[in-house]
Amino acid sequence: LRAMGTRYVPLNPGSSFRGLHDSLVNHGGNRDPQLLLCLHEEIAVSLAHGYAKATNGLAVAAVHDLVGLMHASMAVYGAFCDRTPVLVLGGSGPMDPAQRRPVDWTHSATTQAQLVRDFVVWDAEPATPAASVADVVRARQRALSAPRGPAYVSLDAGVQEAELRAPLELPDLALHAPAPPIAADPAAIARAADLLAAAERPVVVAGRVGLDPSATAPLVALVELLGAAYRDDRNVVAFPTAHVLNATGDTDLLREADVVLAVDVVDLPALLASQSLGARDADDGDPPAQPLVIDLSHGDLGLRSWSNALAVPVERSVQLLADPLLGLAQLTEALRSRVSPRAAAARREGVCRRVAALKARQWAAVEERWDETPVAPSRLVAETWRAVRDVDHLLCLRNTRTWPEGVWKFPGAGSYLGHSGGGGVGYGPGALVGGALAARDRGQLGVGIVGDGDLLMAAGALWTAVHYRIPMLVVINDNSSFYNDEPHQAEVARHRGRPPENSWIGMRMTDPVIDLAGLARSYGCWAADTVTDPAELGPALAESVARARAGEVAVVHVRTAPR
Repeated sequence: LRAMGTRYVPLNPGSSFRGLHDSLVNHGGNRDPQLLLCLHEEIAVSLAHGYAKATNGLAVAAVHDLVGLMHASMAVYGAFCDRTPVLVLGGSGPMDPAQRRPVDWTHSATTQAQLVRDFVVWDAEPATPAASVADVVRARQRALSAPRGPAYVSLDAGVQEAELRAPLELPDLALHAPAPPIAADPAAIARAADLLAAAERPVVVAGRVGLDPSATAPLVALVELLGAAYRDDRNVVAFPTAHVLNATGDTDLLREADVVLAVDVVDLPALLASQSLGARDADDGDPPAQPLVIDLSHGDLGLRSWSNALAVPVERSVQLLADPLLGLAQLTEALRSRVSPRAAAARREGVCRRVAALKARQWAAVEERWDETPVAPSRLVAETWRAVRDVDHLLCLRNTRTWPEGVWKFPGAGSYLGHSGGGGVGYGPGALVGGALAARDRGQLGVGIVGDGDLLMAAGALWTAVHYRIPMLVVINDNSSFYNDEPHQAEVARHRGRPPENSWIGMRMTDPVIDLAGLARSYGCWAADTVTDPAELGPALAESVARARAGEVAVVHVRTAPR
């Protein structure tokens, strides 16, 4: 693990890997890697998930055998859907029945990896020390090769505790490097360039490539060359917010486009589909006309037949099966001789006018709700941005459904870590700590806006942050409800002729109202008094930022409107 550059191993302890645990602490000195105690296995893997996205590298977590892996499996699935390289180490066995204690029979399986095999990119259950080394190296290689994802290696408890009678030679990691980036087919590049050069209303959309800070410059170069409109995919930031061609938040943009270039968009059908809460069997009439789509990504290479995640059929006019950054370079070069400067300038002028009007509307929508009580989520975001805009920070987590586009001025890719991938509640707190850990190590402040439901599923992550001195600003967007489902319940009730006013039942976290600031203090955080008055929000955030910059885990608990 040290040779692989592993700095941390978040874990929830278990006797099935007590041999590994002792080696890390008493042989390795608990340094490179350092153990990070987490209060739940899902937190441990989510922490590694957030850390991997913040560093754009491999993260490692350790979980107990069957029972620990069951707890962690949701977080493993999130990393799979999010294409994130996380190596999960577990204990198993012992394989020799004579070595098993009574609990080992309950906590072991003949194929323990079967629990997550359908949503990891590779797994192994090595039976010797040499095989353990080889399988960990292979797991690293596969997890970091496109399409990236989590890998699982369980280390036999008996093998861990057996005396090592001779040194093991570590393999040369340079000879086991991740696969190099793949290039797009030249003929496909030519077809894509011809379509984009001839387009009247081209739109460029970037997805998960937004985790890589080096993505911004080539994206900006291609968009400016075309004079095209740009927008980020949902829960992604890859382009400077203030750029005059950034039309993120324009709901009509894709519907009016004639050609869409999608760069590393993980779920392309979701990008193009119109979202509706209506009845599942409703006839919405003829589907809207779809633009021509150029898909620059790793395509379907990571699909599994077990899960329907990311498996919606995609109609591609051109598929550029390639590493996104390498494909961008190829495509930009092909466009230089094809794009008419006059046509690009005309497009640019129209897009600039459109974007200027869009940004004025976006800020006007925030101002319209500025003095509302409870606090409007848009004001929560705007005030948090004002509090941290002069601080070198990494936004590790944000509210998604109520995020006001255009308010937070991102510099581009690598400034926001996105969301869970798998859509599971409970990812946020652990991932926020993982992102803040990476931010701390490079001199930044980790910042996160977390929902009350998300926080309550994994609030123990706050203790880990406090215990390991990981400073961060945590803003709790508390609408006292698992609100995402309330509109669904209201829609079903209306469709069935029943009262939609009952949509809150089974959703609201009231009676009693939860004191989330008090909960944070119980874990050792500094927490401001709960904010209910919008006028108190700015001062509370200013004090919290000062506390976080001084090294504390600072929490601001805000009572917000549902939308």
